Amino acid sequence: MSRLSFKVRLRRLPTEMGGRKGPIFNDYLPSWDLRNTWLGEPTINDGRVLLDGVSEIAPGAEGSAIIAPLAEEFWGAVDVGAVLSLQEGSQIVGYATVVEVSRPEHFARETAAFVVEASQFCDFIERASSLPLNERLEAARARLLALYKAGAVLPHVEPPDGFDAGPNPPRPADWAGFDKFEVYWEVFDPYVDEAPVAGSLSDDLLDVYFDVRRGIDLWKSKAPRAAAIWEWRFHFDSHWGDHAVDALRALHRACRAA
Repeated sequence: MSRLSFKVRLRRLPTEMGGRKGPIFNDYLPSWDLRNTWLGEPTINDGRVLLDGVSEIAPGAEGSAIIAPLAEEFWGAVDVGAVLSLQEGSQIVGYATVVEVSRPEHFARETAAFVVEASQFCDFIERASSLPLNERLEAARARLLALYKAGAVLPHVEPPDGFDAGPNPPRPADWAGFDKFEVYWEVFDPYVDEAPVAGSLSDDLLDVYFDVRRGIDLWKSKAPRAAAIWEWRFHFDSHWGDHAVDALRALHRACRAA
C-alpha cells in the first residue's frame, strides 16, 4: 500500500534565531503545525523527514527532503505551496515549503477529512461518560454534525473482493446516556403521514459509533482503503446517516433546554 508523502524545500532556522544547535540527519522525526485541531483544541502532527540528495541540513541552511506523515489522514488538506512550521515540542526550528505531493489511491481530501472526523467522534463516544450532561449534549451535537457533513461528501467506491468488515466493536464501558433527554419522538419517514415513534439518543449515537468504528478498524488494518471507504459510505446512505439526522434534531432541542 503506497503512502502519502510530500517533497519539500526545508529551511532550518539559525541557532541564534531559535533553531537547534546541531544539524539534522536522515530519518529525523519532528512535529509540524498544520493548523489542525483535535476536539476543538490546537494540535500538531508528527512527520518523518527523509533527506533528499543531502546527508544533513545544518542550522540556517536549506535542503530538499521528503516528509512521511505518521498519521496520513491529518495531512489530507496539505497541498503544493503550503508552508509548514517545523517544531520540536512548542519551539519552531524551521519551515518546509511543499513542492510536490504524492497521494496514494483512494486518498482524496474528502476521505482524509472524514477519517479525522470519524476518529474524533469515536474518541468522544469512548470518553463521553467523563463529561457532565450539558457538555455531553453539546459535544454530541458538534461531533455528530461534523461527522455527517464529512460523510455526505465521501466518494462512492466499489467494495474490494472478499473483504469482511468484521463484528461490531464492544459498547463503550460506563456509557452514561443522556438522562431526561434520552427518549424523544420522531417520524420514521418525513414523507409518510404516520404516527410518531419513540427514539433514543443512546441508540442513535451508538449505532453511528458501531458503523464508523468498524471502518476505522479497517482503515488501520492491512485491508485495501476502498474497504473502509465503502463501509462508511454504504452505511451512511443506508443506516448511520439516518440515525445521525434523527439525533441532531433531538440534540438541538436538548442543548437549548439543558
